[in-house]
Amino acid sequence: MARVIDARTAVDQTVQIFDEFYNFNLVVNGSEYDIVHGYFRSVCETTQIAENFTVYLFRISQETGISVIELLRYIQGKTKLETNTVIAYYLNSFRPKSTLYGFGVLPLPNQAVARNIVT
Repeated sequence: MARVIDARTAVDQTVQIFDEFYNFNLVVNGSEYDIVHGYFRSVCETTQIAENFTVYLFRISQETGISVIELLRYIQGKTKLETNTVIAYYLNSFRPKSTLYGFGVLPLPNQAVARNIVT
């Protein structure tokens, strides 16, 4: 679970996000953090779930180069299942293929077809 350090001052309006397990550190704009966190608090059942989704959205933004506000606009108004699917899709794009989100059993390729594919 990531830790969020909100130590904003009059000079520094940033929020720091640390995750020791996945070894990443983010420094994000405080107003963007408030917008994203506020949205997830309004749609999630608990504060912890809202904080996790907020951190994941900022991590996706960092990895993909897409603005966090643009990502938020894309998922606003979607059902919980659709939101989870979108978040899992982006998280899976930069995770190891052996630990994908949203799969109980990893899909196995057709070996006859897979050997013909040049990467």
